[in-house]
Amino acid sequence: MKAPGQKSNKLITLAKLAILVAILTWIVATFPKKDWDTLVSQPKDWSLLGMALLIVLAAHFITFWRWQILVNALGVPMSLLEAIRLGFLGTMLNMVSVGAVGGDLFKAIAAARKTEKKRAEVVTSVLVDRAIGLLGLIIVAAISLSFPAELTLQLQWIRRGAITLALIGLSVIAAIVIFGHHLPIKQLNRIPGIGHLLYRVANACMVFQGRPVLVLQMLLATLVVHSFSTSAAWFVSRALYTTAPTLAQHFQAIPPALAAATLPLTPGGVGVQEVAIQTLFNEVEGIPEGFSGLIVAAMIRVILIIIALIGAAVYFTGNERRWVEADEKM
Repeated sequence: MKAPGQKSNKLITLAKLAILVAILTWIVATFPKKDWDTLVSQPKDWSLLGMALLIVLAAHFITFWRWQILVNALGVPMSLLEAIRLGFLGTMLNMVSVGAVGGDLFKAIAAARKTEKKRAEVVTSVLVDRAIGLLGLIIVAAISLSFPAELTLQLQWIRRGAITLALIGLSVIAAIVIFGHHLPIKQLNRIPGIGHLLYRVANACMVFQGRPVLVLQMLLATLVVHSFSTSAAWFVSRALYTTAPTLAQHFQAIPPALAAATLPLTPGGVGVQEVAIQTLFNEVEGIPEGFSGLIVAAMIRVILIIIALIGAAVYFTGNERRWVEADEKM
């Protein structure tokens, strides 16, 4: 007879496989048929598409490393391999959660279960990491839209908003680095509804006090991630079209569109990101005739689905690394 523990492990494995199949089925069922048909019939340069996939995968690994150094800075031990495994969990569930960052909630919960003493810090680290990621995206958008001599009215408004938000975000981080706990962050608790959440995030941000190197590491990593993502979109365009928009034109459209996809409107930002990419490419001057930002966005979605499936394989087949012993020593 098999031991109860073995039966339990098999049931858990079957449950994980069932979840994986359900996620794959949901993704395929919700993918727009029209875009899928166009993608299938469109001539492609597979080497460029492969390059785009590798670039997006590299960007994901950088985000996992960014989160790891933040968690370690909070005093919670985490190996890079475990950060990758849990990071892929978030990537996988981002495809079925509301907004493009909803899966990170599950990543935070899974990570928090591994430490008794600093669960709040681990959970809020995900929020801080995402906040840094969004700030980096805004900075890339602000820089990219500052170079063109002529912009449509909509892109001008986006540029002004991006520059304003970037300056505010950098000022807040600078204030935390310099002044830290002297800031009156407890006053955030008085804000109705989200006050406590804002306070917890701000309190977790205190990890940056007196640590300009940590801030620099995270911001640089974030800028590289979003530059990689935009470059990957450029490779996709070149793979699908003989005459594609330039890399500079992609930097005008892609970063603001990715920022729009973070809004909690649809699962995984599906639809929001595609419409945003199409809309912003229509605003960019000098786009080649016949180019469709929507088709490029659909191919980017395919690449993200592939990354999510890779993430599922990594998470479900990886060995769980517990932090109990390390946590007890702290």
